[in-house]
Amino acid sequence: MSSRRPQLSRGELRTLLIEAGQGILREEGLGAGAELLTFRRVCERIETERGLRIGNGSIIGRVWESLFDYQTEVLATIAADDSTAEIEETLDGLIPILLGADPSSEESRWATVREVCRAGAAANMVALSQSTDWSLWIGVWAVTSVGSAPARRRRIEAALEQAYLAVTERMERIYQAAMDIVGFRVRSGLTIRQFTIAVAALTEGCVLRNRVDGQAMSGIVRPTGPGGQPQEWTLFGIGLEALAEKFFEPAPGWKPLSAVAMDGCTSPTSSDRPLLRTSGEMSPERSA
Repeated sequence: MSSRRPQLSRGELRTLLIEAGQGILREEGLGAGAELLTFRRVCERIETERGLRIGNGSIIGRVWESLFDYQTEVLATIAADDSTAEIEETLDGLIPILLGADPSSEESRWATVREVCRAGAAANMVALSQSTDWSLWIGVWAVTSVGSAPARRRRIEAALEQAYLAVTERMERIYQAAMDIVGFRVRSGLTIRQFTIAVAALTEGCVLRNRVDGQAMSGIVRPTGPGGQPQEWTLFGIGLEALAEKFFEPAPGWKPLSAVAMDGCTSPTSSDRPLLRTSGEMSPERSA
């Protein structure tokens, strides 16, 4: 396709350039910030991929006042990302465990919680470790925390807060739905929000540590399987189990959900459908 001058609106140009900038950072990393992002590099990428030739005159003063403003917006867009791809990937393996839980005793219900912690932690660590978007998101967080121009730092910190809030609200509802299924409640003096925040902090630390000391983070054998059979655990899973034991307790008077009531697991990213139906009500996923 021959190069041509695009007839794009200001909004279309903004979207196109931000997406191109994100693509460059996914492929090449952040470095010390967004110094890899120049209008020339971004426009060359768009021309190669889309056949659209964009000049600086179409950008500076029309979309952004300066290269600094553009770089800041790309970083803030990454920081505001509340993608649920890794959550979905993790939940795919956990929903069958929850729906197949043995509700006959407190011991069997605790065994389900333990298995969710073991399998969920291992799956989530793999999903996040392999996620370029998550790595980039953490990178923006780290670069901003160690030093950035005040205006850029404020913009990115606001975006990070937005993303943290969205993900926290999403996960809070997912954890509540899971506890409803196995018949647990939060212990007195604690909240599901506190549990969610603690798990998020544990997750981030374990995934980062796994990159430099992976051998110590997994391969831990414990007699936690049926009849005391050995199972492989991660340090993340052990920490998650400890948090669950401190935060939750069996709910008195709880009755197992019927098969019909438990039917209907749906995508954790759908804002208009329940994550899991419970007896007489639904636990919505979205408020992350």
